[in-house]
Amino acid sequence: MPAVLVPDRLTRHVAAGHPWLYVDAVPEVVGARTGDLVTLLGQGRRPIGHALFDADSPIALRVVATRKDERPGPALWRRRLETAWLLRQTTLDLSATDAFRVLHGEGDRLPGVVVDFYAGCAVLKLDTPAWLPHLADLTGAIVDVVRPRSLWFKGLSGQRGGDDVPEPQRPRLLAGEPPPPLVAIREHGMRMHVDVRRGQKTGMFLDQRENRRLIRQVARGRETLNLFSYTGGFSLAAALGGAPRVTSVDLARNAVDAARDNFVANDLDPGAHAFVAADAFAFLDDTAGTTYDLVVVDPPSFAPNHKSVRAAEAAYARLNASALRQVRPGGLLAAASCSSHVPMDMFLKILGESARQARRPLRLLEVRGEPPDHPTPLHFPEGRYLKFVLALAE
Repeated sequence: MPAVLVPDRLTRHVAAGHPWLYVDAVPEVVGARTGDLVTLLGQGRRPIGHALFDADSPIALRVVATRKDERPGPALWRRRLETAWLLRQTTLDLSATDAFRVLHGEGDRLPGVVVDFYAGCAVLKLDTPAWLPHLADLTGAIVDVVRPRSLWFKGLSGQRGGDDVPEPQRPRLLAGEPPPPLVAIREHGMRMHVDVRRGQKTGMFLDQRENRRLIRQVARGRETLNLFSYTGGFSLAAALGGAPRVTSVDLARNAVDAARDNFVANDLDPGAHAFVAADAFAFLDDTAGTTYDLVVVDPPSFAPNHKSVRAAEAAYARLNASALRQVRPGGLLAAASCSSHVPMDMFLKILGESARQARRPLRLLEVRGEPPDHPTPLHFPEGRYLKFVLALAE
């Protein structure tokens, strides 16, 4: 097994549980190829752990083991998955929910591996090609522990489709029967259809599940606007919670159509609500003066890297200020950000700037991060990406 000497300043970093070592922070890993397991050496060349090597990523090494009794390989992958599966069974209320994250990469000590579960269909997605040489072992562990009807490989995060995608990285069936075009799931009793093959991420945004439940709790009697609505999760929650009318806005026409279909699946009359295919910024400009009792703002990440943070701050502030102007006095603003480069304290300052621009003071009601099936190591702030704020607008 290749080895690399970890600089002294980073040995505590590894021991504390941070799962990444960047290429510019460690010596060259001689003789290693992407997918190789590498021994991490500390002072006196004493082994302090093992990591998965990626020759082409800024994250050169993803730490998979730090204890003496942990030997990286198929048996360890299986134990990690068993532990993650048990954690979900004991921390989630699955009585009326059959869609959740089974394995959350770094948070479940298999960095770069994501497994989501949709009513018997498991979806595997990788953040690094370093796991591709271990794909058969991961597949066997998922099949044995989760026992899904189908296991679909979604490919690599950030990967665009096309004929130029190498064969090992292409989406495909790994085990079981092919997933249906739409998988019918339940989320706290709410019915939705998920396209695991072509949908965003692994099909939908499971990390907002508990926040959708919160919106359902507060929506009674509140006319609602849902921006960046995708397939209508927050819209459905509001309508089922008693919102008399919900307006769903998304740039993608197929997502808007899927939202309408999801209303039908829940015995809701889509004709009593509005579904708009439009850019959210343009929609807010075009409907200035229209007001709602509840506005949900859940955009895609505006800050994919550190260089884009300043521009993202301005975009988040402008977006939420425009949304806030459309909240009636005494109404609610639900604002979210999914960028790890915008931490919670920064996001709250951004919302403060939005309130200043809109001249609408806000009172915080709920401030939330990731749900229990998206665990994060304490010493891994990069993993705390989700911010969700529910606020009362004066």
